[in-house]
Amino acid sequence: MELFLAQNHSAMTHLPIAASIMAAFAALIGLYVNRRELFRIWAILSLTAFITVLPTIITGIAAAKGRFNEEGQPYIQKGLFVDRAPGNSRIFQHQALGIGGTILSGILAVIAVARLRGREPNRFLVALLTVLLAILWGIGGHLGGAELWSPDTFPAFQ
Repeated sequence: MELFLAQNHSAMTHLPIAASIMAAFAALIGLYVNRRELFRIWAILSLTAFITVLPTIITGIAAAKGRFNEEGQPYIQKGLFVDRAPGNSRIFQHQALGIGGTILSGILAVIAVARLRGREPNRFLVALLTVLLAILWGIGGHLGGAELWSPDTFPAFQ
């Protein structure tokens, strides 16, 4: 089961990142266009990002457990993070950005539920947090992808 989860981590990452980027666009447009539908779209995309990041985290933990460092030793994982050895620095940053983004996504999900229930959250705060989430997950996803799809992955193309 862990192998199945680990193999699907890279596929699972795309939906929460895409939802957060689209939510950021909706929030930024919402600063200039005051339409109820636009804020509803933002709220649904924010909830989608939060809901779809949960399987991403589960598959990411399985993927981290199955990784090996340059010396062929398995990564040591203490709790949610790999050991802070020099060879693990990019994976550690990837995990920290992903988990930080998940916490921020949870906050945005609470704000989104409040918005869907008729409350009016501060549009500037929503736009700032939503853009920050897209940046966190974008950079974190890039770091994780660089670890997986490095030049060593396809040595025939060097």
